[in-house]
Amino acid sequence: MSEMTQDDTDQGMIAELRNTAERVVADSTDHARTRRLRRTAPGFDTGLVDTFVELGWFGVLVPEEKGGLGLGLADMAVLVRVLEKGLISDPLLPIAVLGTRTLVHAENAAADALLAGVMEGTVRPALALDFDEAIPDVQRVDGRLHGRCEAVAGGAAATHLLVPARAAEGVALYAVPVDAAGVKQAQRWRADETPVARVTLDGVADATLVAEADRGQAAIEAAIDETRLVAAAGLVGLCEQMLDMTIEYLKVRHQFDAPLGSFQALQHKAVDLYIQKEIAVATAAYGLQLAARGERAAGALRAKGRTSAVANRIGREALHLHGAIGFTDEHDIGLYLKRALTLSAWLGNAAAHRRRYIRMGMA
Repeated sequence: MSEMTQDDTDQGMIAELRNTAERVVADSTDHARTRRLRRTAPGFDTGLVDTFVELGWFGVLVPEEKGGLGLGLADMAVLVRVLEKGLISDPLLPIAVLGTRTLVHAENAAADALLAGVMEGTVRPALALDFDEAIPDVQRVDGRLHGRCEAVAGGAAATHLLVPARAAEGVALYAVPVDAAGVKQAQRWRADETPVARVTLDGVADATLVAEADRGQAAIEAAIDETRLVAAAGLVGLCEQMLDMTIEYLKVRHQFDAPLGSFQALQHKAVDLYIQKEIAVATAAYGLQLAARGERAAGALRAKGRTSAVANRIGREALHLHGAIGFTDEHDIGLYLKRALTLSAWLGNAAAHRRRYIRMGMA
């Protein structure tokens, strides 16, 4: 027998992650519960956190030497792609990807101490940003943080906020417990009625430096690009689910004594959407390949830009193909469209990434 290669091992790990995620989706997806959780904090079933911790998913992107599983973006992308089909990928995206990878890139002893708790689920870091991924206007004066962060994804679920603070040398990064004196949160509601926090810092003294001013900006940018790559995989999962739901509806819904799917115009529309979905699948995979070759920024903008556009298109067309019932709150297709709108806008929509593509000289 031939020896197993590293590629065989990697593929086996990915298959195992996919199968486990599919079982979790089958056991945990309950859209009646999804509807009940709308406009509530943290916006998801907290029991899922315990499940994700038990499975080790919070530690997927934590290096082994720091107490995690030491897997890669492709592995997390597999998880999120499947979990989005059940609308249960939160809090992995804001906490286990964005917040955790920010700590990894910080390369600081205090950051490593926090990473040790991520695997057990006792530490849930959320990166505090403004709208459009901008660095917030936060200053450190006399050892205290003052300012406001307008759009903190995962803030309602976090144990620690990773707060960028501007300094003359650059952007430093501080870890602040969510219950520290001077920290206030107010929730805003996104298109899918999940929360994003508006955080006010009023003289917060309990702040631990996790990235020096010459390191913070780079750590944040790297983590955001990595999260875009994983979010693109989540958008692919949404595209697949919305298309599957639509094809099934066209098979069972009859008009003029014939299934809707028998009408040639609707068949053509379904084929168009299938082609778009396949483009999204390929682009998301290509983005991960570029990142693996050291072209992380290029991979992120390609993957997130294209999948954002495709998810919005498939979502809108799927709603139309469902007819009037698709516009009702009782039908699940609306939940998926709203999630696609939310995830496609997070960390830059298609238009934002097209502009970035031009600025980087790739056009």
